[in-house]
Amino acid sequence: MEAIAGICQEREILKSRYRADLKVYSQAIHQLDTCEPGEFNQTYKLVERARTAFANARNALEEHVAKHGCG
Repeated sequence: MEAIAGICQEREILKSRYRADLKVYSQAIHQLDTCEPGEFNQTYKLVERARTAFANARNALEEHVAKHGCG
């Protein structure tokens, strides 16, 4: 992807994904804090999926910035 007016489009896309996954992860943690005891295991699995997505998004952003130098 090309930079437009000094902005790396790919970095902006990755940053948006990172922020969206962070929001989902944060909401999932809140659900874990407030769930009923019988829902804990299912909710925990959702939190772990959200955490993994967040970590992958963070890594993708960090790797792009390191390789592309657009940070």
